[in-house]
Amino acid sequence: MPRCDHAVFRVADLDRTVAFYERLLPATLVSRKQHADRWRTEIATLRPEGQDDFVLVFLMARRVRWLLWAFHTFVPRQMRSSEHLGFVCASRAELEERARIAREVGARVENALQEVEGKDGWILEVLDPDGNAIEWTHGVVHD
Repeated sequence: MPRCDHAVFRVADLDRTVAFYERLLPATLVSRKQHADRWRTEIATLRPEGQDDFVLVFLMARRVRWLLWAFHTFVPRQMRSSEHLGFVCASRAELEERARIAREVGARVENALQEVEGKDGWILEVLDPDGNAIEWTHGVVHD
């Protein structure tokens, strides 16, 4: 059975995104490099703590980064898509800690920590600086 080993997102400001994920998840920067494409794309790879077989890859096309910024600024996330990163937490207390850190780093809390109706589970959703959603869950949320 194939397994997921990475997720890739385009971002408008690579420095801001790396700092955000290093603090919020936490994650460690694995590599950062300049791609040889015509867009002068910079690539940063981060490994979430405790996820030895999974990385997050962020791409920033320097020549057109203003376009991505405009898209994320003026088009509401729900109209763009429901894409998100999903992380499972071991306890509700861990979810509460994620919510605390999200507020501390200035992340926009899209859906505050809440119990999932009709299920024995909790969910928290915040947005990164580019409007990409990050979801943390505990218990039965998706089935």
